[in-house]
Amino acid sequence: MKCFKHLLPVLFLVISIQVGSAQEMKAEKYDNPQWVRISYIKFSPMKKDPAMEIINNYFAKADEDAGIAAPTTYHFPFGEYDMMVIWEIRDGIEELNYKMTPEDAEWMKSMAKIAGGQDKAMAKFEEFTSYIEDWKNTIARKE
Repeated sequence: MKCFKHLLPVLFLVISIQVGSAQEMKAEKYDNPQWVRISYIKFSPMKKDPAMEIINNYFAKADEDAGIAAPTTYHFPFGEYDMMVIWEIRDGIEELNYKMTPEDAEWMKSMAKIAGGQDKAMAKFEEFTSYIEDWKNTIARKE
């Protein structure tokens, strides 16, 4: 009880300082936020090399043909995932409102041209995804 008598004034002082120094809360947007989409990919055993062949021979060439900046890619030597791929979200969060962005449509046209047709392009994408054991996606804002 004696401790409580001494603690009560200190607690009251801390609360009154915090209330007195609190600023009015107001809405605030980020100034020119830059968003990225991040994928963590784990390949099935022994499938990373054939997956990388598809990436290099089709996906990267489609990026180049469509005039799209290639994603940033990191390969993990150990851990839960084999690779992390980061794409810039050029139009910010608004881009998430698209089922297929104009950039994605251009990429698919280039992919079809490189693969020899839309059906062959889709077959390459399906082959690539068959090599994947786990794929996690998220978005992040650059600070």
